Amino acid sequence: MPFYTFQCNSCGEKFEVRCSIAEKDSGSVVCPGCGANELDRIFEGFSVSMKGNSCAGAAECPMAKKCGGCCHAPHKV
Repeated sequence: MPFYTFQCNSCGEKFEVRCSIAEKDSGSVVCPGCGANELDRIFEGFSVSMKGNSCAGAAECPMAKKCGGCCHAPHKV
């Protein structure tokens, strides 16, 4: 399940919750500080880590600029 960051409209507390998409959308998440469910979702940056040494295809290749977009062989960059 993903983590979501919220800010409470009642007390202003900013907090993170691990919940399903359905829970997030249903309004069942409540502020741990005051118990209110009037919350704003905060969108924060994230990072992605890729493991392995080959790509599935040139269109999705994060190394395309370095490998020339071939993506049919393992990368050693």
